[in-house]
Amino acid sequence: MNASNRAEVLAGYVAGVPVRELANRFGIHRATVWEIARSAGVDVRRPGLSDKVRMRAARLYAEGMTLAEVAKKLRISNEAVRSAVIARGGTIRPAGRRGTVR
Repeated sequence: MNASNRAEVLAGYVAGVPVRELANRFGIHRATVWEIARSAGVDVRRPGLSDKVRMRAARLYAEGMTLAEVAKKLRISNEAVRSAVIARGGTIRPAGRRGTVR
């Protein structure tokens, strides 16, 4: 990647263009976008779940689905579900137990 392209990636990143969009536009990996920003001294944005997804994950888990079931349904990681549940004030059940009977 030449210096001009790196500058364009950096400018887009600073302007708030989503990392996935920049990676696709320039044919690079998302990690490369973060590395360009990091090497320029820019604070790196970390991807996160939207409030809507967090609320849905927490609700599905509270309704009795397991972490793995919620993760599969929403196409996110088990850890993202766990974080969403805790962030919304929920607690994680012991492994192998469900909160409600379906």
